[in-house]
Amino acid sequence: MNDKTVGMRRVMIGTPLYDGKVELDYMMSVFQTLEFCALNEIQMNLKTIVGCSLIQKARDELFRMAYEAEVDDLIFIDSDQCWSQKDFGNLLSYHVDVIGGAVVSKNDLIQFNVKTFDEKYDFVHGLIDARAVGTGFMRISKRAIKMMWDAAPKYYADGVENASVFETKVIDGQFMGEDIEFCNKWRAMGEKVYVHPDISVAHIGKKRWDGNFKEYARIANDNWEKSNDKSA
Repeated sequence: MNDKTVGMRRVMIGTPLYDGKVELDYMMSVFQTLEFCALNEIQMNLKTIVGCSLIQKARDELFRMAYEAEVDDLIFIDSDQCWSQKDFGNLLSYHVDVIGGAVVSKNDLIQFNVKTFDEKYDFVHGLIDARAVGTGFMRISKRAIKMMWDAAPKYYADGVENASVFETKVIDGQFMGEDIEFCNKWRAMGEKVYVHPDISVAHIGKKRWDGNFKEYARIANDNWEKSNDKSA
């Protein structure tokens, strides 16, 4: 580490790459993020895991890299996502431990990868207090990295110790993906999962899907208020 990087915020972007490919929109977003980090004195590293068919294991390995490097933030971003400099800045702007940006689903029915406790969205100091959010665009702080690493059972892969932080489970007859279960574990420690309402990450597939999560949450809350209006 040279003198210029001392005291800089150290951020690692982790992207699982089963087939070793990324979307062009993803790379354009990475280039914009590099510019953002340079302008804001943030030391950013991009790490990938290529060829791992188990997404939970790929995330575990990226998590271990972040833990060993003692970065300030691990940001999971999937290879088919597209985001702006503002989205990235919003993800870093709040001093919370686990925060995500809503990613629109890959279909024409506008839906987002955010799980709430009720049918409405509860706001706390400008953020949504969520039950879970997907890891397609998620920041995990150094504090959360250490807590989750220490609490997780360890296993060895290719002679390297990993922590089973990400795992799939069946709970009450429902299959839980590794991202939902990560959020469940974190909240079980008495912690919070937040979603930034001003982040709307695009999803790339056969076409590009965009959405406005803030407007989506506002409409959902309006509908909830109307359906629970006792005076009507």
